[in-house]
Amino acid sequence: MQDASSELFFCRLSRFQRLYAKALANRLAPYDVKPGYLSVLQILWEKDGLIQRDLRARLDIEQATLSNTLKRMERDQLIRRTPDPEDRRHHAITLTRQGRASRRQVREAIDDLRATVNAGLTVNDRRYFKRIMRQMTEHLEDDLLDPLFVLVDEVTD
Repeated sequence: MQDASSELFFCRLSRFQRLYAKALANRLAPYDVKPGYLSVLQILWEKDGLIQRDLRARLDIEQATLSNTLKRMERDQLIRRTPDPEDRRHHAITLTRQGRASRRQVREAIDDLRATVNAGLTVNDRRYFKRIMRQMTEHLEDDLLDPLFVLVDEVTD
């Protein structure tokens, strides 16, 4: 039997995530930046010119997802891919002028959204929320890594 408060928690968390994503997308839209681009942009702003394999190693996404994201980012003129002169199988992924310039705009959009979300919350409220979310995330990560998961059907005793 499900606990009603657990169901409400999931529903509230899911609603928050959807609203946050939509609000972020609205703020980024004028700059032709999609929320799905942010993790790639963040890495390239710190170290431009990575090859796709190295970029993927820094992200927690599937290869196909990264490939599709890079295609859209190239279409939106945020990145370009140039063949690596040492290994033609690899392409360096570099920011375009627009991709570099978007850093300030993205930062402002995120800061604006953060101010909206945090309105009326104290510093302690925000710290507590971050700590709880980090702990809950760690519990879920541990749960997924737990090798003791056993199907009841397979237990013979």
